[in-house]
Amino acid sequence: MYPADFSYVRVDNVEEAVKFLESHEDSRPLAGGQSLIPMLKLRVISPSYIVDLNPISSLSYVRSSFNSTRIGALTRYNDILKSDLVKINVPLLHQAVKVVGDMQVRNLGTIGGSVANSDPSSDVPVVLTALNAEIVLTSSSGNRTVNALDFFKGAFTNDIRKGEIVSEIILPHLEGYRTFYRKVVRRAGDFALVSLALAVKLRGSEIEDIRLAYGGVSDKPFRALEVEKSVIGRKLNNDIIEEIVNKVSSQVNPPSDTRGSSWYRKEVMKVITRKTLKEVG
Repeated sequence: MYPADFSYVRVDNVEEAVKFLESHEDSRPLAGGQSLIPMLKLRVISPSYIVDLNPISSLSYVRSSFNSTRIGALTRYNDILKSDLVKINVPLLHQAVKVVGDMQVRNLGTIGGSVANSDPSSDVPVVLTALNAEIVLTSSSGNRTVNALDFFKGAFTNDIRKGEIVSEIILPHLEGYRTFYRKVVRRAGDFALVSLALAVKLRGSEIEDIRLAYGGVSDKPFRALEVEKSVIGRKLNNDIIEEIVNKVSSQVNPPSDTRGSSWYRKEVMKVITRKTLKEVG
């Protein structure tokens, strides 16, 4: 299927972009296009204007400070993979980006595009949720920052307001943590049937902190906050692992679709949680 007719608008800077988006309600920004273009072809969306952000080179960068790494919204997945700053300081993101789509998607797709699209089965939103990352939104009024836990509202729904674009992602450095990203798919390059972003900090065998975030099991990335709190200060052993497995799976009601039933997703969730936690121990 071909997209409905639209007007193509090319902007050179952030100010032009947000001004146009604010004054034209029926417009959509274009970054890597790996989600937007298929949606246009299927006529899931039919905007009057497509605003091409790609000429804005100032939104493509990776910068690290003492306690965080900042990534520009137009930074390609492949550039993130090549970045030693990400590999050293935010290994969980590096692990996830390695399994995003295929080579074409990683060469064209952007981190900001994934955040703005807010697919609940996508890789980046799950990682940002696990890390308590912050998303910087820019409009003609300036910048505002939203924590990932508050940003993702539902399937393809988020806290972006009219005239705003995602401009930057701020990822905190988790010192002393071990991180794991696990993803189960029906075929290579597919969106996750279920994914897990895990970060855990141990003091000996005792859990000092743990982050459990899942994709594909809810209408947005699911963070098991109650389960996390319940196991802080306890020893990571087989009994605790089984307790975590049972608790996290009981807190969600995954969707059923052509890729898997709700029951099956829960079972997959249990398996990857158990296996990954046993790797930690």
